[in-house]
Amino acid sequence: MAMAIALHGGLPQKADSTAEQIVAIGKRLGIDPLMDSDLTWIVEEYINAPLPDEWSVVRAPTGEIRYINSRTRDNVVDNPIEPRYRKLVVIIRSARRNKIPVDEVTLMELMDPIERAADVKEMAEYMGVDVDKEMHLVWVAKLAVIESLPEGWEETAAVDGRALYVNHADGSSTEDHPLDTYFREMLERERGKRAPYYSTMPAWYCENSVVRYRNDRAADGHTLRTEVVPATGSFVDMFDLYGNRYWYDLRSERITFDADDLREEPAALTIQRIFRGYRYRKDLYAMHWAAKKIGTLWRTKKFQGVLRGLNVSRDQAARCMQGMWRTRVARITNSKTVFERLGRVGQRRGRKTDKTAGLQASGYSFLVVRRRVTFLQRALRKWILHKVVAEMRTAKPHPYDFYIVRRAAKVIQRNWRAQLLRSGG
Repeated sequence: MAMAIALHGGLPQKADSTAEQIVAIGKRLGIDPLMDSDLTWIVEEYINAPLPDEWSVVRAPTGEIRYINSRTRDNVVDNPIEPRYRKLVVIIRSARRNKIPVDEVTLMELMDPIERAADVKEMAEYMGVDVDKEMHLVWVAKLAVIESLPEGWEETAAVDGRALYVNHADGSSTEDHPLDTYFREMLERERGKRAPYYSTMPAWYCENSVVRYRNDRAADGHTLRTEVVPATGSFVDMFDLYGNRYWYDLRSERITFDADDLREEPAALTIQRIFRGYRYRKDLYAMHWAAKKIGTLWRTKKFQGVLRGLNVSRDQAARCMQGMWRTRVARITNSKTVFERLGRVGQRRGRKTDKTAGLQASGYSFLVVRRRVTFLQRALRKWILHKVVAEMRTAKPHPYDFYIVRRAAKVIQRNWRAQLLRSGG
């Protein structure tokens, strides 16, 4: 018959744990006594950790230590809290390997799990955390539940059942938790930071993937903040007494051990946001296209109106220029006639003559004399030209006739151009 024995941290009570016992327990937890000497504190925590209320440890007649569950009647050799501490070792080693800090909330929860998940919901409501908008701040409420009373403080019950917190150092008591102010200030400090990004990537649902900072000041003075958190909807991650990770819904108080359940609501919300964004962009593009088409039609109509105005202005300008040109030509013609008439004013009408001297002495005006002289000069040059051509046709060809003819042609051309210039003037 098995015999129940006194307990000390889930192990048979001894004055002190021997070095052999610490090494053996460390090996079971995955701690190498030579390589992981800085993790021996986990062994001490494991030895001093109490068993869950429904478990007890007994020594069989054979001397073997066994653990019995009074509710399920399970009778096992392994300590039921051992997986929890093995998980703690795995998380610390993984953090070292990935060169990231260990999340303090995860560390404290594995050493002292929250037995009643609803306490986190009640604490969040007490601190005023909005579950719908501030799920990334629920860890502050969970840390407030995990955190033990300061040294020298004790929680007692008043006569009427109210909870009182007694400070043995000065004998004072209060109904408010002594750490309420501390955690409220922490909550306000976290609210002042930029909210993290909610991701549905599977990697962010792993243990210790998110690091929360109680002390958010780094050694160099800059503020530490959590950049990315898993999208869990209204679920908060927790560990039970046996180290099993589960998620508790702060709205419905539902519990699940499957991380895929957490992604259903965020995934649905993401799909809805994407679809709404798609519809919005589609409607916006349709409005943009309609506005662009209307703008094009308006600009086309406006351009056509401007073009019609330019055509009208061009036609008016052309008609105006034509009228001005005709007016100018008419004025010039009329001016010539007027000047000719003015030149003949006060002079007697001379007699006609074919001689230049006679023209000059005839009494005609200068314009009339010049026109007649020009006519006579042209007639004379024409007669001379015909005479020269006739002589050239009857005369014997001379070796230099070509040069003589070319020189004569140049003289005629020069005289003709001079005549054209004078006529144009």
